[in-house]
Amino acid sequence: MKKLIFILLPLFSFSQNVDTTKFWLEFNDKGTAQISDYSASDLFSLRAIERREKQNISINYSDLPISADYVQSLENMQVQILGKSKWFNGVLCSYASDDVAAFGNLNFVKSLEVLYVTSDSTARIASKFEDVLADSYGTSYDQLSMLNGQVLHQNGFQGQNIQIAVFDAGFRNANNLDVFSSLINNNQILGTWDFVAHESSVYEDHSHGTSVLSFMASELQGEMIGTAPKADYWLFRTEDGAMENLIEEYNWLMAAELADSLGVDVINSSLGYTEFDLAEQNHTYKDMDGRTTPISRAALMASRKGILVSNSAGNSGNNSWYFIGAPADADSILTVGSVDVNRSLSYFSSKGPTADSRIKPTVCALGQEATYANTNNEFSSANGTSFSSPIIAGMAACLWQANYSKSNMEIIQAITESAHLFNDPNNQLGYGIPNFGLAHALLNYENVNDGFASVYPNPVTTSSNAYVYSAEVTASVNIYTVSGKLIFQQDWLNSYFLNTIELPRLDAGVYLLQVNLGENSQLVEKLVVTN
Repeated sequence: MKKLIFILLPLFSFSQNVDTTKFWLEFNDKGTAQISDYSASDLFSLRAIERREKQNISINYSDLPISADYVQSLENMQVQILGKSKWFNGVLCSYASDDVAAFGNLNFVKSLEVLYVTSDSTARIASKFEDVLADSYGTSYDQLSMLNGQVLHQNGFQGQNIQIAVFDAGFRNANNLDVFSSLINNNQILGTWDFVAHESSVYEDHSHGTSVLSFMASELQGEMIGTAPKADYWLFRTEDGAMENLIEEYNWLMAAELADSLGVDVINSSLGYTEFDLAEQNHTYKDMDGRTTPISRAALMASRKGILVSNSAGNSGNNSWYFIGAPADADSILTVGSVDVNRSLSYFSSKGPTADSRIKPTVCALGQEATYANTNNEFSSANGTSFSSPIIAGMAACLWQANYSKSNMEIIQAITESAHLFNDPNNQLGYGIPNFGLAHALLNYENVNDGFASVYPNPVTTSSNAYVYSAEVTASVNIYTVSGKLIFQQDWLNSYFLNTIELPRLDAGVYLLQVNLGENSQLVEKLVVTN
């Protein structure tokens, strides 16, 4: 039987009848637009202006465009805009449900008129699947879905039996927070040690580690779920938040050795060093070669011992020293930069290259306005590669759980190859944003019984590609509108290879990508196209 990654059929059957509603929505106004904001040439062609002037018809309010903000609000609520009218100040809409009353109650809506309801079983499959996930994960869903990590979670890979060591400045109150109740109750914290104070307690020190831990280990339904909520954790304090001294790099070294002796699989280190309280200890850019500083040598050694190390790139991207620090310069580790929710480089994210001209960071994840749990049992958002690193570390743990026979370097390689800039890396984003669904497939597609499809980035942009693998000689890629109209088709080129298919330019809306593998196998993925 063919293994189908991304298939949605087991969750929501095509035989389920779901209504798609088409309706007209009229707005109260045109936002902040005023007639004085526009000249005739902004709104009309020269011929239209001449026609109006000949008949003494002046510009009036009905000629102004509808509010782009109102349209965006509807699209954010998964409404597909089929058409727009500035004269009637409204939009023709499609929504994959017969429950549209809520749209009529929006404060910028004047009226709603239902025009047509049709049964369409395919229109709601993917969005229903995504809605269930988003409801469970709360605002942390963006952090997961940007990496296509939900594919691993929904297939049962949430870090079970993987051990993650967290090196940080302290984990204040982490043992009392609701978001870690499952972690505590299931004895997933295997041990703690404070290398600064030389004691076992780490819960009264700095709060930074608590925030970092929440990106991986939190599990509070409807509020926040981390990227590896079922993993086991070791909490090590290596950083003294009250000072900056080279001794902290040696604390890191000792923690790494302990992690190795304990059998830890993954280290997350949201730490970095360039300057110290004693200027003579400062590192220079020349030192950022991955082989000079104590902490980078320790990170490299940990990797050679088979541990997967994920380290934040640093937050100096907007400073005169904009380079990564140590140990982010180390070879054979994942150095993680930050992007915002639009997948653009965060202004603060430190950049490469290393002093010996290697690409850094390795990959990126959400680190700008990222959701975390604070020590007051609340959820906040903040910026930092300190946050993008544990997001990646947790997903790496899930990927390794799913492919535990692989080595740490094979896992890192798959993550890197899955990133959207793998063929054209740079020293701002590195190899780009990973796709963990694709990474999982890359670790398995040499098996001739496997088939998979993925689209990145999705929501779809003008540079989006579909990645498809099949052992079948006869295969095709189709794109349909939600009404079932075929608008794109490409027959198979190469079996047994990972094929990259450039998607066509599509109007804003929701589409279904269908990959036919042989006679009976189908994979379906939702495409969301934004303006």
